[in-house]
Amino acid sequence: MDSSFGFFHWTNLLIIPGLLIGYTIHELAHACTAYYFGDHSQVERGKFTLNPFRHISWFGSISFLIFGIGWPNPVEMYPPNLRRRPMSMALTALAGPLASFTFGLAAMLFTLLLAALLVLTTSTSTDIILQLIFPTAENLPETLNLQALTMAFTGKIAIASFWIAATSSLPLPSMDGFLVLVSTLSYIQHRRSQNREARPQAVPATPGTTPPVHTTATIINQVERRNNVSDIHFKLGTEYHQAEKYDDAIARYRQAIANDQNFGPAYVNLGLAYLAKGKRREAIHAFRGAIQYSDDQKSQQTAWYQLHQLSEVSPVDDNADEELAEIGSSPWTDTAPRPNWLGMAVSTVLLLAAGIALYSYLWMGLVRMLQT
Repeated sequence: MDSSFGFFHWTNLLIIPGLLIGYTIHELAHACTAYYFGDHSQVERGKFTLNPFRHISWFGSISFLIFGIGWPNPVEMYPPNLRRRPMSMALTALAGPLASFTFGLAAMLFTLLLAALLVLTTSTSTDIILQLIFPTAENLPETLNLQALTMAFTGKIAIASFWIAATSSLPLPSMDGFLVLVSTLSYIQHRRSQNREARPQAVPATPGTTPPVHTTATIINQVERRNNVSDIHFKLGTEYHQAEKYDDAIARYRQAIANDQNFGPAYVNLGLAYLAKGKRREAIHAFRGAIQYSDDQKSQQTAWYQLHQLSEVSPVDDNADEELAEIGSSPWTDTAPRPNWLGMAVSTVLLLAAGIALYSYLWMGLVRMLQT
């Protein structure tokens, strides 16, 4: 299986398992950190998964195989959702390289531990074992044999993770290092501006006028202001809703929608408030608005569920008003999408079982090969 290119040997492809595992861990670290700081859109984008094909970029992976520099599908953050910006953006960007480096270090330690155990159990010299796992150009395997599999699932995984950590830390656009640099500089500038605002300034007073009082306020852009206003109206609406002040709640939900047309939870709670007042038609319009305009799947699914519940209540039933009021009496507050932790736990257990089986096979094969 000789390569047709002088710079490329077929064993370069043995790094593919390391790329799949490395990019998955790298992107999961980004997603978990962003989720921790309040950006729940990672769930909607399907980033909370151990499926590597949700994380890798085909072009970036091919570039990694050929040139040694590649990239995964980047985690798309929604900055207005993040708490403690811009430092949270820097930490989210830094989480990927740190996770890759940590995993690479763990993989390298596991590889060296495996080599040490082989030396002890087979009485083979350390040089021979290391040549088996990290062969030179003259000792590369010619076929996909036991040595090739050992390389792919030991040293190559560690090397791939270290390379992912190194290349993603470069301060180049679209790389994690660039976002860390920009976010850190923004954080420093933000802190300096806060210090300047907090510092009292002497304002010359003119006769007959009162000097203005200095206030410390953080300047936010129009997008953030719009989202903050929508969230404030929504929270006030839920308070009115829980207090059974449905007219005030409806007014607040409408204000939230007016400030953000894609605010799905406001549509859902608007429909529930209408149900509490016995206004079936208006509630249906509100739920349909959530399905049509909402930018998150959880609101759409909740709206579909409420429409299904509504369809089971006959408008000619004597108890229809009481049933509608019961459905709409409480606002929907569990609006944040949540990862499927159970599914991820099951996937992790299955992958660990597969890994144990694979390394048991490699271990027994290597011991037999070295003892013959």
